[in-house]
Amino acid sequence: MVLESLREALTRMVDTPVLWITGLFMGALFALVLLLEVAGSPVLGARVGFLGLCALPFFLGGSYGTIREKEQGIHGYLRAGARYYFRILLAGAVILSVAFLTAFLVMIPLTFVGEPLEAATSLALLGVGIPFAFFTFFFDTAVVFEDRKVLDSIRRSVEFVLGNPGRAVAFYPVNLAIGFLILFVSVVIWSFTIADRLQPFMDVNQTAFTNITSEQMMNLIGVPGLRSGAIIGFFAIWIGGTLLLSFKACFFRRMALPAAALPQQGEFDEKGRWYRY
Repeated sequence: MVLESLREALTRMVDTPVLWITGLFMGALFALVLLLEVAGSPVLGARVGFLGLCALPFFLGGSYGTIREKEQGIHGYLRAGARYYFRILLAGAVILSVAFLTAFLVMIPLTFVGEPLEAATSLALLGVGIPFAFFTFFFDTAVVFEDRKVLDSIRRSVEFVLGNPGRAVAFYPVNLAIGFLILFVSVVIWSFTIADRLQPFMDVNQTAFTNITSEQMMNLIGVPGLRSGAIIGFFAIWIGGTLLLSFKACFFRRMALPAAALPQQGEFDEKGRWYRY
């Protein structure tokens, strides 16, 4: 089921060009925020990033709605984005709020037992964030494909994962593998673009290079290197985001809709025919 969903996602990427709009937005948002950081406007970059995250549910709803309704035009994409925007936005806000509150409550006893604040914060965020992401990952697809409300979409995501544990566990590593592959290729390409800046320093003092700080590394790469990273990151997120979101939508639709299509109330007669009350 996982590989079939991946093949369907690749097919839809070719047959339905509007699906690339969401990845295009995500890649452009990443590149713009990074370029603003490079230009010395971190506050503006943070504001643009926040506004972009607030707008992202519109594009998610457009992509999922296009796959659900099998409409390949831009009008169907825009209608779906407008229809599901607020439900996806509010459900995501609820998940993030509860996750941060839970992490804060977990962090308090860690600081009492002597853990440093930074270590306690990291442990709390990882310990809470990973389970939350694992069980609520499909909340947005539940909103679109099953027309769920805000809180019901979160409950449905947890129910979906618990109801399909084997295939859900298989789905996540495939996603991570695809993301890691795209990241690895992007880093390799970027390393070639900045090799002329790093090579002289490595040749002079390799020991100092291994102990270099992140701030020193950024200064060594320079503005042109960071700009090339923004461009490469734009294409990587554009392609990767389009693929992974389509993969997620196709997987959820294949796994959830057959079970949801069965009437909830009724009975079978002696010949095995189903009668709904």
